[in-house]
Amino acid sequence: MNAFALSGLLIGISFTIVAGLVYYVNRASRVNRLWGIFSLAVSLWGFGGFLIGQTADPAVAMNWWRLAHIGVVLIPGLFYHFVTTWTGRARFRHLLVVYAATALFLLANASPWFISHMRKVFGLFYYDSPPGILYIPFVAFFFGMVIVSHLELWRALRTPKPPAQRKLLQWFLGATAIGFAGGGTCFLPVFGLDVYPYGNFTLLLFPILMAYAFLRHRVMDVTRAVARGLAFLTVYLVVVGLPFVVGQLYRPLWETALGPWWWAAPVIVMGILASASPVLFLSMTRRLEQRLWQTQRRYHRTLIAASGGMLRIKDLARLSRLITHMVNHSVGLTNTSLFLYDPKEQRYSLCATRYPSHLPLHLVVEQTDPLAEHLQGTRDLVLLDELEVAVFARRLDPSVKKLEIIRDWMAKLEAKLIVPSFSTDKLLAFLVLGARRSGEPYATEDIALFSGLANQAALAIENAMFFEELRNNEAHMVQSEKLASLGQLASGMAHEIHNPLTIISGESQLYLERFKGQDAKVDELLKSIVEECKRAADITRRILRFAKPAPPEVMAVDLKATMEESLTLAGYQVRLERVERQVDVPDSLPKVKGNQNQLQEVLLNLILNACQAMGEQGGTLILSARAHDSVVEVRVADTGPGIAPAVLRKIFDPFYTTKPTGTGLGLFVSQRIVKSHGGTIEVESAEGQGTCFTIRLPIW
Repeated sequence: MNAFALSGLLIGISFTIVAGLVYYVNRASRVNRLWGIFSLAVSLWGFGGFLIGQTADPAVAMNWWRLAHIGVVLIPGLFYHFVTTWTGRARFRHLLVVYAATALFLLANASPWFISHMRKVFGLFYYDSPPGILYIPFVAFFFGMVIVSHLELWRALRTPKPPAQRKLLQWFLGATAIGFAGGGTCFLPVFGLDVYPYGNFTLLLFPILMAYAFLRHRVMDVTRAVARGLAFLTVYLVVVGLPFVVGQLYRPLWETALGPWWWAAPVIVMGILASASPVLFLSMTRRLEQRLWQTQRRYHRTLIAASGGMLRIKDLARLSRLITHMVNHSVGLTNTSLFLYDPKEQRYSLCATRYPSHLPLHLVVEQTDPLAEHLQGTRDLVLLDELEVAVFARRLDPSVKKLEIIRDWMAKLEAKLIVPSFSTDKLLAFLVLGARRSGEPYATEDIALFSGLANQAALAIENAMFFEELRNNEAHMVQSEKLASLGQLASGMAHEIHNPLTIISGESQLYLERFKGQDAKVDELLKSIVEECKRAADITRRILRFAKPAPPEVMAVDLKATMEESLTLAGYQVRLERVERQVDVPDSLPKVKGNQNQLQEVLLNLILNACQAMGEQGGTLILSARAHDSVVEVRVADTGPGIAPAVLRKIFDPFYTTKPTGTGLGLFVSQRIVKSHGGTIEVESAEGQGTCFTIRLPIW
């Protein structure tokens, strides 16, 4: 076998494998189908070259040349069609002209105006030389279409592309340029330039270079491709290789029996084997996929088994750690993180992670963040590679800015896939997954599995959150019962204290009347006892009135007197000597419609909060009130440290507190009281400058 025949055989085998591999990877893709047909055209040229190189009869050689040229004529048009479809620049009119020319040259191929002479070259085989009159325009058409197609590839390469697609395009352009440059040397002997067509071997570089590109840059599901490719190669070698070996080994026998038609024997054997090839291919594919996906199927089973156990875990923190550890360990990822919705913070917080060295501390995602909005809107996974494609495809769309933010966020966290978990229509959590340590991309089966896992995780997380909320509510109910008990205890104590105070005060007044004027010091002491008893009795009366349930009736409330009384009560609980009090309430302030005790509770709570915020260093407490239209506006302001914006939006939430011993109910109850009075309560604060609460109540 000479080098030309060998190159043809290798080209035929390799491009047939490429055609089958590309087709079976994604048979629904028009681009894949076009490239598969193009590869078959190249393989037809390869097998034709093999038969030409093996033929010593010029008449038979001419038949093989006409057969080989069917593939050669189809190559430029199919290549142009594939390139323009792949790059999105296909035009029907252009394709119509190209295929019309291809059809004319195919018809010409059967006439003597295309191939009419055979000339023995290199003392080995016959070549179609000199060319027919229509062969020259065909060669011009061939190279013209190849050049135009490569210009289209170059133009596509210069436009913005995702990194993976750009790398694939670069490798494809280089591989096809080398292949066509080397394969084009086969035309030289046609025109009398007897340069041995070793360049035909360069066509073999294309499948080699593209296979390396696929493996190096992970542009497709390599595991599935390898399984199908190996199965196809094995079947192909059996169907094609076995008849070829039989034909070569027993060629003298076939020539004796069949003469010049000796080749019909291996062809018949090939046909018999080909009839059984589909069953053989499917069987081998299934076995190879099971072997190659053994590890993947194992972690699939592990994840499925573990997802059922998640529902039995009631502790949210433990469940979060389990999910991240399970996914990271089973799949073999570089990093895994879980972001969980926090109802109090109203945002998504990083609650569990594996290998967190690259993650910022206290990482959060706000509900208004583009990532949260995208997950909530699409209700689908986010794959970094697909996101990059979308960014480049919509680069002129104003909304692409949000996709760019998500892409940059994922790149910063070294994330490749984000898997959301939904509870009904609410985004409850999302998993941020890094790359697989094996370097392989996420397969379609992986993504489907993660979608199912996300649904299971949502149920488990919602279940754990429910139990956590139940435990918190139980604790708060116990705390509320304690507060109620303390209120009842304070009321009882006030009664018990009030009785001896009355006796002490009465006895003191009696002795003062009886011995008045006899000793000035004794008179002063008795007067002091009477005054302190009155003061203590006043305190007990206020405690009684504040502790007992507020009467349901609504009446006209004097806010000026209520504010003054609230200041007095506050003096019994906090130190006011370091607090400068500024009260600006006019005597003519209209009364408001409300409940005396409830409004006093609101004012007392705001005053206490202000004094406690200013702390030991003291400050200024400002109480003011003004009538506007049909409402009275009351302001309680302080010059304390102020409230941070993140805290400010949650201060009215129940059970939210920044005090070590607080219950988190004061402002929540105050807001409900004000709203029940038909009023509003607002807060303004600036860090380092202070806080101001504004209450508006309807006038009586």
